[in-house]
Amino acid sequence: MPEPETELFEAIRRDHRAGERLPSSLATRHGVTTATAKEAISTVRPLSYSLAADEETLNQARQFLDALLEEDQAKTPDRRRQAFELYEELNFHTDGLPVSYRWVWEYIAGRRAQHTGAAEPQERTWTSSVPAAMPEFVSELIVGAVRHLAELKIDGTMPAADGVDLGMVSLGAARDRINQALWEFALVGRRSGLPYAQMSAFTGIPEDDLVRQVEDYDRLMTS
Repeated sequence: MPEPETELFEAIRRDHRAGERLPSSLATRHGVTTATAKEAISTVRPLSYSLAADEETLNQARQFLDALLEEDQAKTPDRRRQAFELYEELNFHTDGLPVSYRWVWEYIAGRRAQHTGAAEPQERTWTSSVPAAMPEFVSELIVGAVRHLAELKIDGTMPAADGVDLGMVSLGAARDRINQALWEFALVGRRSGLPYAQMSAFTGIPEDDLVRQVEDYDRLMTS
């Protein structure tokens, strides 16, 4: 089975984005099984949560987090900020260094363990400490990224028309990924017993539209 990063998978995804929607047709075109075509379409390459290679950037993240942790160490344990709060502050004050929440959590947990001799109970695993505020925070990151794209023309780094082209391409790709994520989540919700009415309330998508889009996606991925 080809790996997701291979040229074959990229070619299948390009044809899919260009309008060839059926996995069976893509499979015939590229000489692979329908299952392979489905995998290529649905695979979103995971982002690495390791730090970027730029050592200056790494040190900037570490130094900022160390300063925040030093402030917290002077507080009583019940008043210390959780990893996600520090992650938000890092992104806000550094204009979004390329480090993920998972890496920040692991760094914070390690530093705090050095102070206490053991990880704090609420920080034993990074997945258990993902807060309810995460969706809103991710939305703010998306808005911030869009603003950066729009400001390309303001900074004079490229002609306005080129900046718009770049922004539209980026947003189009992001929209496709977000829609794919929505339908995947909705399918999981449906199989877990969540009613469409409840998922419609979660997403703000009218129930009839949600049902149609999810079922269309399910047919696409299973045809």
